[in-house]
Amino acid sequence: MNKFIIFLVVFIIFISISCNSKRESLGADNEIRVICSKIDERIIRTYLSNIFSDTLFCPEPEPYYHLKFSTPETYIQLKNHSKVVVAAVNRDKGNPGLKLIERILPEETFKKTLSKDPVLLLKNAYAKNQLFMVINAISDTMLNNTIKSKKNAFRKEYNDLFISRQKKYLFGKNQKSSLEDTIFNDHSWRMNIPWGWISIKNIKDSNFVWLGKEMPFQWIGVTWISGDNISKMDKLEIGRYMWDWPKKYYGNIQFNDYKFKLDEALFNGSSAWRGKGVWETIDKLDAKGGPFCSYFFYDRVTDRTFYINYLIHHPGNDKSIYMRKLDQVVRSINTKIK
Repeated sequence: MNKFIIFLVVFIIFISISCNSKRESLGADNEIRVICSKIDERIIRTYLSNIFSDTLFCPEPEPYYHLKFSTPETYIQLKNHSKVVVAAVNRDKGNPGLKLIERILPEETFKKTLSKDPVLLLKNAYAKNQLFMVINAISDTMLNNTIKSKKNAFRKEYNDLFISRQKKYLFGKNQKSSLEDTIFNDHSWRMNIPWGWISIKNIKDSNFVWLGKEMPFQWIGVTWISGDNISKMDKLEIGRYMWDWPKKYYGNIQFNDYKFKLDEALFNGSSAWRGKGVWETIDKLDAKGGPFCSYFFYDRVTDRTFYINYLIHHPGNDKSIYMRKLDQVVRSINTKIK
């Protein structure tokens, strides 16, 4: 018994050291590296596009994740990336993708993927903060039948990974700014503000804070009113409030009805209304625009109704990753006294 306990302790220590020795995963947070043969690429692209279907309209559609396909020969170079998919559907023994999966999966697991669940999602297989997916299906029909059961769970896992990886860069150690304390002292709420952001407008009694950052051009606007005003408003009134808000507070921009969407959502665990769409400058001679997102929610701690808006102008470049970062920033708002 004592020998077994010693063995168990040594094994646990070995596993712990092994896990801690892994390096941080590589790659961009909006890329999924897909490793499969050319013969399977169409099937796998269709499947993953149905799973990761989130799209930002700005106004051109922009996916949250870009699928980057590579052949099985690149496996060693890519296996340490943060989001890796190794896939095979065609059962031809000459399929290099199938040969790769036969090498990396234990025989029993390989058989189970063929008879039961063809999709495996592993965490930290080769690196820290990594999601490693293996797709081993006997047909595209078998694979596509898993979309409904897998979609929400997979999207959550990938979103959680995005938040985890970005949090270290957005809100790393020693990044607290004096602006955070100023806002809290003036208005009794706090937000984690990344490096490089400045105050455009912050008047103590104005109930409006306007923050900005350049390269790329980004804004965050926060307003609030006393009491629970949301419960007194229907969807039409809330939509009208959101629609009028940018002209009233920013002054020189407005929302466009293209792809405008208003729905109920959760904001830090509380019920909220969320508006998403495209903004544009009112002055057509100074034409600018891009995506925006707004939240309207009631804060029980301070008995105030908050409206938060964020937007970006980054023409010709990827905007979805910045919008997801901005969402993390505004969700860091805290009204509890520290």
